[in-house]
Amino acid sequence: MENVSVDKEICCVANLIRKEFDNLGSGNMEDGGRITRMNMWVIDYIYAKKDKDVFQKDIENALSITRSTTSKIIDLMVQKGLVERSTARHDARLKKLSITPKALKLRETMDRNSIKVYKKVMRGFSEEEEQQLLGYILRIKKNMANKEMEEL
Repeated sequence: MENVSVDKEICCVANLIRKEFDNLGSGNMEDGGRITRMNMWVIDYIYAKKDKDVFQKDIENALSITRSTTSKIIDLMVQKGLVERSTARHDARLKKLSITPKALKLRETMDRNSIKVYKKVMRGFSEEEEQQLLGYILRIKKNMANKEMEEL
């Protein structure tokens, strides 16, 4: 396979998945605004942790994004009415994140579309192959998150 590399193919697959979500209209809000994939992931992360306090640092770590990027995303989500910041009870310097009713409503559509996209992505894979693929992806993620560069 000439001129094929794993990193390039991963990027291509990610782009195809993004386009599929865009085609399903996952990014459309009732007020005409747009919600990005990253917004969806933030909403989903906060929702999954609804019984715990979630802070910006948690989003940074979970989504492997920088502090400044996370700050910009959260600021825009607050402007869009998707996320609220409130003072943490145990430390007034920390701002707890929570999703709004508007985001909760959007999440229902996001869930339906995520299932459709996931089924399309995994079409033709056995359960065992799906688990193997996930294992490979998680290993790549761990390798990329490793700050130490080894000599190759």
